[in-house]
Amino acid sequence: MSLNCVYCKKPVFGTSGVTVPGSGPAHQHCYQAQAALARTFQALDISQLSDDELLDLQDMVLAEVNDRRRKGEGGGDSEIELF
Repeated sequence: MSLNCVYCKKPVFGTSGVTVPGSGPAHQHCYQAQAALARTFQALDISQLSDDELLDLQDMVLAEVNDRRRKGEGGGDSEIELF
């Protein structure tokens, strides 16, 4: 049985390998390189979002950051400011 890296397609041997859920075996360095280059966050592939979806996500994140900052500065616990 051949266990080839899902990224470089070379055989994976010994302790240098990891199992990537949903993909298969990989070398640790191949997986780490791919993970560093991929634009994912908590299983959300940001590169797959449309421009409109990305702008909506940006607005949601900014609103959350502003709310947390306001609460941290002793502001009221009112509704989230939406700009």
